[in-house]
Amino acid sequence: MIQRAHKIRLKPTKAQEQLLRKTVGVTRYAYNWGLDKWKELYSRGEKTGAYVLSELWTRERPDWSKEVSTCPPRHAFMNLQGAYKAFFRHQNEEPVRHKKYKHDSFYMTNDKAHVDGKRIYLQRIGWIRMREALRYEDARILSYVISCVAGEWYVSIQCEILEEVRTDSTSVVGVDVGIKHWAVSSDGLTLDEPKRLKHLRREVKRKQRLADRKKKGSQNRKKTQLKVSKLYHRIDNIKKDAIHKFTSTIAKNHGIVVIEDLCIEGMRKGVKSIRKGVQDSCMGEVHRQLMYKCNNFVKVDRYFPSSKTCSHCGSVLAELSLNDRTYHCPSCGHTIDRDLNAALNLLNEGLRKLSTVGHTVKDCGASPKDLE
Repeated sequence: MIQRAHKIRLKPTKAQEQLLRKTVGVTRYAYNWGLDKWKELYSRGEKTGAYVLSELWTRERPDWSKEVSTCPPRHAFMNLQGAYKAFFRHQNEEPVRHKKYKHDSFYMTNDKAHVDGKRIYLQRIGWIRMREALRYEDARILSYVISCVAGEWYVSIQCEILEEVRTDSTSVVGVDVGIKHWAVSSDGLTLDEPKRLKHLRREVKRKQRLADRKKKGSQNRKKTQLKVSKLYHRIDNIKKDAIHKFTSTIAKNHGIVVIEDLCIEGMRKGVKSIRKGVQDSCMGEVHRQLMYKCNNFVKVDRYFPSSKTCSHCGSVLAELSLNDRTYHCPSCGHTIDRDLNAALNLLNEGLRKLSTVGHTVKDCGASPKDLE
């Protein structure tokens, strides 16, 4: 059994949207209240935790918080406990207060909500229409997370399903991620930045300038900022759509994918021009989707010279600048696109690693000679 989540857009009425916002507000208030109470109890040396905070909340919560379900505030205390556990393990920074309009969401257990076709029932809110039905049939629903992004409401339904196999193919494919091309596979499939993003980014800059000219705290400023958020949300959706189509094609046609173990966080701290390109190219998202969609994946060491190695003869260049988009091999004279050359090298290295551990695979993808 594996867990999968299906995120669906909601179509609430104005009355339902008001109740959703109240629930988000109570959840945020409960988290901040729990944070202050945790610090107070901790300073006095008393025992604290999600259970202790829930008991105190039941006795001390304000009357207006009783309009919404009791499940979201109690789960906020569990999130706070998890945040403090990560802090004490030196994994994260100390928890801070949640702000309004930033990551607005709340949690519902499977006994406080249920799905029926294209609608969902939430306790104290009622039946809300959904854009589509849950895609997983005969799935065991675990929980629901309702969130608001750029004024739009979504529900993420966490399900437990049988392990799915997208393809029976045993072929191996190498995928190289980059800046000019977001991703290139060894079989010739390319993922490029959608052209409409350039226009949307210009529109974002224009709207941001308009928002800066508005008076701080005014309704006009809030309206313009909402338009900026909607543009960012649209850009994010366009990116995810392109990446999902690319990774789904790879997963349906190949059983094993070979990727490079890149330190993307380190690349984001480099030169400004490279940092922006890495941020826009969604390298981490491409790798994340390939790892959970494909049947199997192989990671190649991050120091493997996939771009500097000739996929035809195996010779390695001493230097290769980022401006060189075409690979010219001085040893054999082979000329090939830089990213495609890297993808072929990743494929060859992945096949070598698989043969080393004793796996039997059939390379049904295109060979380097086929792509010369």
